This record gives sequence, C-alpha cells and structure tokens, in this order.
Amino acid sequence: MIFAIFVFILILSVLIFVHEFGHFILAKKTGVKVEEFCIGFPPRIWKKKKGETLYSIGAIPFGGFNKLYGEIDEQNKYINDPKSFAAKPPRVRALIVCGGVAANILLAVIVFYFLLGFSGFQSQQSLLYDYQFPFGEQQNFVMISAVAENSSAEKMGINAQDIVIKGNGTEFSNSEEFISFIGKHKGEEITLRVKNLFKEEERNINITPRAEPPEGEGALGVALGDIAQISYPGLLEKAAVGFLHSFNILHYSCSGLGHLTKLSFQKGDIEPLSSSVGGPLIILKIASTMEMSLENILRLLAFISLALAFFNILPIPALDGGKLVFLGIEAIRKKPVPVKIEQNITVFFFGLLILLMILVTFKDIQRLF
Repeated sequence: MIFAIFVFILILSVLIFVHEFGHFILAKKTGVKVEEFCIGFPPRIWKKKKGETLYSIGAIPFGGFNKLYGEIDEQNKYINDPKSFAAKPPRVRALIVCGGVAANILLAVIVFYFLLGFSGFQSQQSLLYDYQFPFGEQQNFVMISAVAENSSAEKMGINAQDIVIKGNGTEFSNSEEFISFIGKHKGEEITLRVKNLFKEEERNINITPRAEPPEGEGALGVALGDIAQISYPGLLEKAAVGFLHSFNILHYSCSGLGHLTKLSFQKGDIEPLSSSVGGPLIILKIASTMEMSLENILRLLAFISLALAFFNILPIPALDGGKLVFLGIEAIRKKPVPVKIEQNITVFFFGLLILLMILVTFKDIQRLF
C-alpha cells in the first residue's frame, strides 16, 4: 500500500507538471511573462528565481499553477504591455489556455506509442455498454472480473481477468450472450476456452454450471464484464497509433458520459452517472490492487492524463474550458467580460467543484468500506 501511495503521488505530480508546463511553454512562446511556475500549492518548500520567472514547489502536492503577468487586469493597467497576458488577442490567450490540455493529451499519445509498440499494436479496454471504437479493428470478449470462493469456477481453475474465448465452440460478443448460454446448460458439462488478460496461453476448462447455486451467486460463481480488444494492423495505423488510440479513449469517455447521463434521465435516478465517477481514493485503490509493473503504471498514467484533459476542457468556469467560454464571448462582443463578473462566476463554480470533490470523496469512502 505504501508503494501504491508513492506511485499515486508520482503519477499525480507528473500529470500536474506536464499540464502546467503546457501553459508555461505556450506563454513563453507567445511572449507572455510568467512570474511564477509552481508545482503543488503553498507553503513553498523550494524556490529559485531564474530570469523573470520564480520556479517553486509547494508543500501541498495536489495541484499547481502558472502566475502570468497581467492575467488579472481589473483596471486595464496591463493592456498595452506586450509582455502581459491581457495585451494578447483572444486567439493567443486561448492557445495558452489550451496548453495544459494539449500537453496531457500529448503525454498520453507518447505513452500509448510506447505501450502499443511493445504489445503487438493491440490493447484491451473494458466496456460499460455496447460501443464501437472509431479506429482500429475491434473484437469483444466476456471477461471474468471476480470469482466466488468455493464456487465451480474456483474449483476448476477459472481466475479473475480470464477472458472467455468460446463456450462449446461458440463465441460471445457480450456477457448477456454468455449468461444465456450458461442458463441453457445448467447441470451439463461444458467446455470453456479461456486465456488470462495478461498471458497469451489459452486453455480449455471443462465445467458443469450449477443448477441450484448458493444465494447471491450464479451458476458458475463468477462476476462478468465486457472487454474489447482493439488492434491496429495497418502500416498507417501503426504510424499514428498513439494519436488514434488516444482519440479512441477520449471518444469512448465522451460517449460513455452521454450514455450514462441518458440512462440516469430515463431511470429518474442519478445512480448510473454517479456510480461511474471516481476520485483520488478510487485511483489509489486501483493502484494498490494492480500489479506494479512499468507497463501498468504507464497505462494508468496515460488514462488519467486523458481523463484530466477531458475534465479540464469541459465548459465550466474555473476550468480551462470555462476560460475558453469567456474568451469566446469576448471575441464575439469585441470586448472582454468585466473582470469582476468573470471572477464572481469563476469563484461560484470553483466552490461547486470543491463541493463535488467532497461528495465524490465521500462516495469513494462508501465504496471502499
């Protein structure tokens, strides 16, 4: 657990550094003075002035910031200073604002190039619902996500993270088909062709689904999930695999959010949407249960980096996407939104985000304990 905490803090620190560096480098490239580049929040435990920028590390590791010269210009004092953020046209300021999101996406792209290049240009992704990825060749499988103690599955050597390839020669594209197959063969011996998610070796398992399983268990005594194997066989696909796979994951995240939102409205219950949201504690839990290999750590880094990019680009004041909304309004009105109004709206939504974080953390604690 201690190592998992270390990995979690390391991943978070890398992601924050990359995000803030994206803002930093674009500010520098567009001629905006960066007064401070900080990883973490004060109190500062280290600082060093180099050129016009103060570089610092804060004692609180869960965040970071760039202090841009003239970013807040209530009295138009910086509007004519070419080194100020306020003096730049909306398109340049929008570019700087997008720097953090772009850097997080680029990090994921680089990591996916590395991971997919060493895994035969294929990857697995768990599925919450029936979904087709835009790029690559996709094949869906049923995955065993958990095995009950003393169940038929445990006794016959079925393990968590085993993928069901076939049952009596029949392939299954989702867990519903597999459940239906098992239901038709209760009390009969069947042959399952399986392989573990992290091993290439396939094996046959002869097993008899129980006609009368214990309460709370199915005929095999397993929990099921759906997983997609995505392959990139073409030469052009291999050349662009980091970008294509990152787009696939981002598209799936957006589509999944829409699907769960629609499901919540249909049921009149927030549970489908809220159950898919996890905070730092859930990420820490994932880190503590996974095998601590370099491959798994890098995969977690890439996925969280994309999630951070997706979250930050949402059009919510206090996030990068919210800043883009204000810049868009400025471009249309030909004059900026009054600073006081923008600050009040941002503070209000920042408070809502803090409240949301508290609620998510509380829900994470309920899930864990």
